[in-house]
Amino acid sequence: MPDTPHWELLSFDTAAHAFVFWVLAVLAVFSAGRQRWSAWLRARAFQCVLLGTVAMGAGIEFLQMGMDLGRHGEWSDMLSDSLGVVLGLLLMWATKRFWQ
Repeated sequence: MPDTPHWELLSFDTAAHAFVFWVLAVLAVFSAGRQRWSAWLRARAFQCVLLGTVAMGAGIEFLQMGMDLGRHGEWSDMLSDSLGVVLGLLLMWATKRFWQ
């Protein structure tokens, strides 16, 4: 990826991270709501998906910081991942009555 100035908020890299995690959050909530879990877990599908996907994005970035393979973790990538998750969860919450 080409270097992006820090002041450029909406770059291709930011949009790509947000989109991938948006898709992940949408599919995870859709799937979690249909599992045969207890009613307590089904009712908290949004919270479980939020925590799990944000933790996964953070884990990926921390692993990239520790590897010596030419990749590096960035806080802006983790923020973009989290933004995508939140947007995906908002979409699923807004359309909840259509898919449940």
